[in-house]
Amino acid sequence: MHPGKFLAAAAALCAAIGATGVAVAATGTPAGATVIKAVFGPSAVKINRYAEDSARWNKDVYTVKSGGTLHIVNDAAGDGPHTFTVVTANELPRTVAQINNCAICNTLAKAHGANPGSNTPPKFQYLKRGVGQNTPPDVTGPGDSGITGPGKQGESINFKVTAKPGTVLEFMCLIHPWMQAKILVVK
Repeated sequence: MHPGKFLAAAAALCAAIGATGVAVAATGTPAGATVIKAVFGPSAVKINRYAEDSARWNKDVYTVKSGGTLHIVNDAAGDGPHTFTVVTANELPRTVAQINNCAICNTLAKAHGANPGSNTPPKFQYLKRGVGQNTPPDVTGPGDSGITGPGKQGESINFKVTAKPGTVLEFMCLIHPWMQAKILVVK
């Protein structure tokens, strides 16, 4: 699935969730939470040469205690919703071709219930080990995922991290596959 199609479907999911009255945004930052922000700076375009999108995570490496909370905040609302998705290091796209046709993005977008042929919303806001669900999973490893809201500044989702101390969790945004970082789980 091309990132743009998943973006449209994710935005539709968030709109549908909002329309049904289910809360997408958290009520605030939980005490002691590790805050991960989707941010962006200036973007650039050189006609007939390149387009540069500066959406990114605000840090490359985060530390969280096992049993602690992650608070994922969409501060890059102009780029629409974002996903927090744990993958293996080998699944992270590294080339332009891999980013434009991201294999793990396609697989997990389908698990979210996104239909690449339509703008219908994904069926599930969250995944646990690659299986769709409507509640945030405890984060333990690859396949754990969540979609932030439809693009309003400050929308957020929370996850409890129950991975063992010493675990390194690689994560990315399925919609913007170049957004990649890691979490070091500590005691």
